[in-house]
Formats: sequence, C-alpha cells, structure tokens
Amino acid sequence: MKKIYSSLFLFSMGAIMYAQPVLTSANFAPVVGDNQLYHVGDTNSVLDNTIGANVLFDYSGLQGLGISQTSYFVNPSTTTYASDFPFATYADTTDGAPVNKRYAQLVGTDSLVNSGLVLNINTFGVTIVKFNFDPEITMKFPFNYGDSFTDNYAGQFTSVATSITTNGNGTVDVIADAWGTLRMPNIADITGVLRVVQIDTLTTDTIFLPAPFPPILPLTLSGKVVSYYKPSVSKFPLLSFIDGNNAGQTTRTVISQYPLPPVSVNELENNYTFELFPNPTNTNVTTLRFDVAKASQGVEITILNQLGQQVKSVFNGVVSNGKNSIQIETSALPKGIYFVKVKLENQSFTKKLIVQ
Repeated sequence: MKKIYSSLFLFSMGAIMYAQPVLTSANFAPVVGDNQLYHVGDTNSVLDNTIGANVLFDYSGLQGLGISQTSYFVNPSTTTYASDFPFATYADTTDGAPVNKRYAQLVGTDSLVNSGLVLNINTFGVTIVKFNFDPEITMKFPFNYGDSFTDNYAGQFTSVATSITTNGNGTVDVIADAWGTLRMPNIADITGVLRVVQIDTLTTDTIFLPAPFPPILPLTLSGKVVSYYKPSVSKFPLLSFIDGNNAGQTTRTVISQYPLPPVSVNELENNYTFELFPNPTNTNVTTLRFDVAKASQGVEITILNQLGQQVKSVFNGVVSNGKNSIQIETSALPKGIYFVKVKLENQSFTKKLIVQ
C-alpha cells in the first residue's frame, strides 16, 4: 500500500512540475489600469523555433540595447478617437503616447478581438484603422498547447488630415505550437511556458488620392509575433519577437520582461571612439565620427526608434583604418529620441541621438 501511495505522490508531483499552461480570459486579457515594463532586446537576436511538448526555449545569449518601454492599458473613453471604437473595453499604448494605440474588446470570457488602431504613419500622418466590417479575433479561450484558429477580418483606413478612406481585408492565424522551459540570461529557468505564434496578413484596396497625385496600388502589410507566456507569472508575454513587413520594409522588435545584458558596449568603448555631432541636432544632419585601428568590412550603421525598431539604414560597407566620418540625414525623422547602432567586427554599440 505504501508503494502505491508513493507512486501516486510522485505522479502528482510530476504533473505539477510539468503542467501545461492554459490561457484564459482571466489570466490573459488586460484590464484598464494595467501596465507592463519591457526591456528592448537586440534586433539581431535569433528566434528559437523549437516546437513540441516539454521542450527548451534557449535564449541564454539574448542581449539588450539598454532601452525600455512601458505598455499602458487605458479607458478607451479617455482617448481622442474613442468615438471610432465604441465597443472597445480597453486601449493600449506605449509610454503613454497620444497616438499609436490599439483598441480591443473582451467578448465575454470566450474571445479577445482587435477593434482597430490609431497610427502615426509617415507621409499619411495620423491614420485610423477600424475593423468595423469584421473585427479581428486575436485569442480564443481557453487556449492550450496544440490549439489553433484562423480568422478573417475587414475594415477601413482613414487619413485624418485628408479624410481619404480605403478598405482592407486580412487574415490572422494563431497557434500554440510549443510549451516547455524558457531559458533567459541572468535568471533561473522558467518552466511551464507556452509559445504562441500569431501571423497577420492585411491587404488594402487601391488608395485614390486627390488630383494630380496618382492612386496608390493595393498595399500588403504582414507581421509575425512569437510570444512566450506563463500565466502564473504575468498575463503579458515574458518575451516577444515582433517581425513586420510594411510594403517591403521589414522591422523587428524584441521585448523582454527581464533585464538583458547590454550588447558588447564596454569592449567597443575600450577599442573605439564614437562621437555624434551635433547632438541634439536640429540641422537635418548629424555626423558620426569614429576611429578604427584597421580597415573593416561589413560595417552596418542603422537608426533605431525607442522600441528598438530600425527606421533608417545609414551605411553598409567598408571603412578605412584611422578616422572615419559618416553623415546621417535626419530630415525625415520626426522629433524625438533615437539610437544610432553601429555593428563592427561582430560587435554592436548604440549611441543616443536627439532630433529636435
């Protein structure tokens, strides 16, 4: 009898230690007043595509850019464009920005839908995206390893400045394709983590501009978000890789709830001297100056926004030994804080740039 009890005890302990997480409306859907601090990871980080049951997600080498962001979840009625999203139960934003909000609705305890977005898009300015024809279902509850669904959605895009409107149709695929242990730098392994993949594709109709401008042919926007959840720790993803493609321009954002070691800053500071001048800049240009002891190939210089997303490619090529000066055109950048990222000899270094 004792042997039977011992076996049952060991079995139950094993079930607890290796329990698969289940996402529900209570442990997943945000409520007004929630917020979450994230640390921005190096966008060169490699996505671990391990899938299956009880696997290891190894991100022990993940590094950060020394940048953080906070997501705030607010009452939709307090936002500027509340009337466009009458059924939303919350709006989420980053660092309290007045635009770039996403409006969502929790439908009972069954599903979470994306009602639309308000974006500040270069050239078009503030754009209201309303999935008013057919909202986008982004999660169905309960959601567990092996669960998946596909949803079609549709709505309107409206430029606030011009009142030009066009329609768009999209498809989203969501799947929980793995669960297991998440390994991150500087913290103990986190067991019972669920990996969820969301893939979006959206195509607009032709955008007809006022004369004499020609119409803009249909645009295709796509994105893939891979997130890792442990509901007992947080209702928000512990780690996310967010890849996007906007009319041929690709972006990547990596965010982590846990602080990340910086990308080789000390070593680069000891071996190279980097200077941005003027900084802050209000002259539409700044100059990056640096010294290298030998000619280097494959040097990449990019500009990142505060989310760690690349907004401009500045240079990709060979630099000579000695002093180098590279001009960075900033006229197309809205006022704000950016980071100039230099990748040199398999090392990376970021330096803050303020555009006034």
